Amino acid sequence: MSNEVFDGPALAEKLSKLNNSQQSIESLSRWCISCRKKAKPIVETWDKFFNSSQREQRISFLYLANDILQNSRRKGSEFVNEFWKVLPGALKLVYENGDEHGKKVATRLVGSLLFCQLPSPSSCLYTSD
Repeated sequence: MSNEVFDGPALAEKLSKLNNSQQSIESLSRWCISCRKKAKPIVETWDKFFNSSQREQRISFLYLANDILQNSRRKGSEFVNEFWKVLPGALKLVYENGDEHGKKVATRLVGSLLFCQLPSPSSCLYTSD
C-alpha cells in the first residue's frame, strides 16, 4: 500500500505530461489509485484536462481512465462512481469529433467497460430487484 498524498498541482503536472506510452499511463494510473480517497478531485481534474487537450491527446486520457477503472475496482468504487459522471461525455466527444483511430479507441473502450462491468451485478448501474 502506497502512502502517496494527493497534491492537485502535482496531478496537473503529471496530466500535462501524459502520453500514449504504457509506462506513462500505468505510472500515473498507479499514482491516482494510491490517492483513491481523492477520486472526486482527481476525476474533476482529469475532465478539465481532457476537455482542454488537443484531439490527439484525448486518446491518452481515455487510456488512463480505462487503466484506473480496471485496476481500482478491487479496492473500491470511488473511481467508478466519479468516472461514470464524465466518461459518457468524453467518449461522445472523441467519437463525434475524432478521427477513425479515435472512434475505434472510444468504441473499444466502451466494449471493455461494459464487458468488465457485466460479470459483477453489484457493479452495474441498473439492477432489477
